[in-house]
Amino acid sequence: MYGYGGVSIVNAIPAWLGSVMAVDLKAHAEASVCSSDCEHQSPLIRTVVGYFREKYNLPPLKIRIDSEIPQTSGLKSSSAVAVATIKAIAHKFSIYEPSIPRLAAELSRIAGVSITGALDDASAAFYGGIVFTDNLNMNILRVSDFRKDLDVVLLFKGVRRKVDVEELRKHYYLFKHVFEAAYSGDIFRAMTMNGLLIARILGYDENVIRRAIELGALASGVSGNGPTMFAVCREGDCGPLIDYFSAYGSTKIVKPVRISH
Repeated sequence: MYGYGGVSIVNAIPAWLGSVMAVDLKAHAEASVCSSDCEHQSPLIRTVVGYFREKYNLPPLKIRIDSEIPQTSGLKSSSAVAVATIKAIAHKFSIYEPSIPRLAAELSRIAGVSITGALDDASAAFYGGIVFTDNLNMNILRVSDFRKDLDVVLLFKGVRRKVDVEELRKHYYLFKHVFEAAYSGDIFRAMTMNGLLIARILGYDENVIRRAIELGALASGVSGNGPTMFAVCREGDCGPLIDYFSAYGSTKIVKPVRISH
């Protein structure tokens, strides 16, 4: 079982309204029964396993994770692992969960790996496509497909900056406006606006985003709370962006993911 990584369209922390584009990086999870109690190092895995064991009276479980998504990168690794783990346990024991993204968000918040619960990240991890969510009220507003003829260039640069939630939430109305632009269909502009705002508030280099646009990117931004930056381009048009990003750090090209559920 697996969950997708993703890049941010709109960061959900400031206005509780989030949007994510799923990309073809996966976290895989496999669940098996242990002969005795298995120790899980990750608070997230412990929380997910504990929920299922308590609710369904399951035996001790071992969870094996194999992820292509770098941790603490802003590429939604925790949500992908949560979704993959829930799917693996549910599949193993034929359990029906009415909303895996909502459960993943709730358990991520309980485990302390997400500020809002990241329903947007979990929904993208589960469905693929582009998602829009109201994280405050735990509502999935829309899941839709997007263009197929795109590449996303990732730039792994630096380390994650300290997230000042109160400072981000001072910009509630700006991010609400960005979300409304994305929701109305102006995805690329919203991605770039979100990226410039997050870069300025958290202290990343805005000039990287601006230069990516000058070099032909359809959109550029910061994913999650960073540090990964990205640029979206048409298939085959990413050469100048790869060259530019490579001067700052390691790069990788990924594809947007179509809806898979």
